[in-house]
Amino acid sequence: MNKFQILSTKLQTIFKFQAPKHKQFIIWNLIFGICLNFEICSALGGLGFPLTITLDEAIERALEHNEGILVARNKITEAEAGVIIGRSGFLPKINIQGSYTRLAKLPSLEMAAPEYGELQVPVFNTLGIPTGYTIVPGVVGIDTMAFRMGEEENYLSRASLQQPLFTWGKILNAYQISKLNFEAEREDFRKQKNELVFNVTKSFYGILVLNELIKLTSDAYTQTKRHVKVVEKRYNAGLASKFDLLRAKVQLANMEPQVIKAKNGLEIAKIGIKTLLGLSQDTIIKLKGELRVGAYRNTPLQKCIKDAKANRPEIKSLQLRKNMTLKALSIAKRANFPNLAFIANYDYKKPLYFENEWGTDWNVTLALQFPLLTGFETLGKIRQANARVSQAEHGLNLLKDAIELEVRMAYLQLEESKRIVESQEKNIAQAKEALSIVDKRYKQGLATSLEVMDTQLALTKAKTNWLQSLSDYLIAKAGLEKATGRNSK
Repeated sequence: MNKFQILSTKLQTIFKFQAPKHKQFIIWNLIFGICLNFEICSALGGLGFPLTITLDEAIERALEHNEGILVARNKITEAEAGVIIGRSGFLPKINIQGSYTRLAKLPSLEMAAPEYGELQVPVFNTLGIPTGYTIVPGVVGIDTMAFRMGEEENYLSRASLQQPLFTWGKILNAYQISKLNFEAEREDFRKQKNELVFNVTKSFYGILVLNELIKLTSDAYTQTKRHVKVVEKRYNAGLASKFDLLRAKVQLANMEPQVIKAKNGLEIAKIGIKTLLGLSQDTIIKLKGELRVGAYRNTPLQKCIKDAKANRPEIKSLQLRKNMTLKALSIAKRANFPNLAFIANYDYKKPLYFENEWGTDWNVTLALQFPLLTGFETLGKIRQANARVSQAEHGLNLLKDAIELEVRMAYLQLEESKRIVESQEKNIAQAKEALSIVDKRYKQGLATSLEVMDTQLALTKAKTNWLQSLSDYLIAKAGLEKATGRNSK
């Protein structure tokens, strides 16, 4: 039954009305509209309706609404955008720009030039005697001429294109780094998912155990209270001592803090699982599940270790990041290699050359950049990149060892808790039989009150140990699933 069917059933129970079918149709449409505007189950939980959740539903909800998993998803989106940025290095860059420049003073070119005018030239007769003057054109002096270099107002509109032609693989390596980072973030997301599934499972079973523990302590408290009444009757009849009565009352009083602590622990655990599921703390939740060992395939330890090394996203992520450091080392080694680029500009400007009018112009350039000396910066970057590669290698080996240790511990804990569960089941049966015997003996006056209370305490402890061992088993089972990476697929 899905969430909407559960809601419908509850609403049918609440809204019991005898109305014509067309009115019922209108009312149910209104209810359905409200449900579409709110997250159905969360809204009902906040309104006082208990939200019943199974383990599978809890895991599904956590994978959709947990804040940590949402952050991990956003990191994947960020890394995917980084791939687009890395790919852009192969493509041409086209820019458009415009400018207006007003010059305060124009530069000019000055040069000397002859000054022309009228000259009076004397006229002589045949005897060489001046007889007058005549006017002829000629150079009368030296003048200075100035030529303006440009215009006071300058306009420029430019479209430029830049295309890297050859960079010794630096752009290619940068692009590959962005792709490796994207893959690494996906593996990190799988890691986050694996851990979240384990944490939800652990919290889920922890709450189920606390529910059972509350029932257990409450039943033990009720049973002890009933025993106190029996002791009081026997005391009033002179068949029990005052010590027996006081000891029974003290035992009853000592059990009250256990009940309070168990209930408080349950509330704290619910706060934790609500946070994991992305639920409001006002939501009332009720977990639906069973505490039982169930069938489990006993996989050999070496197979678990092999699966972990093949499946764990942490190993794949670190391997990808190691490859990223190798690419970065390749870029660092080629930092001093020349780069060749093609540049083209197309201008629409005024003035055009030495004429104050609008016109077009263009130019193309092949640019070669060759860093000859960078103050040993390249050498430092190469050493830095080598160190990062070494760190990644050692980190990967360390991670593999840690994962193998985690698998071994989870495997042993699972085997241990399974044996403890089996032993405690027998222990509970024996403790129940012992309590039945001592109760009968006490009523017959053949046993003391202290023996009854000790036997009751032994039964309570046996049940508590069984619950704890069952919880340990279920958590260890989930821990082995996490350690082998099966939850991250």
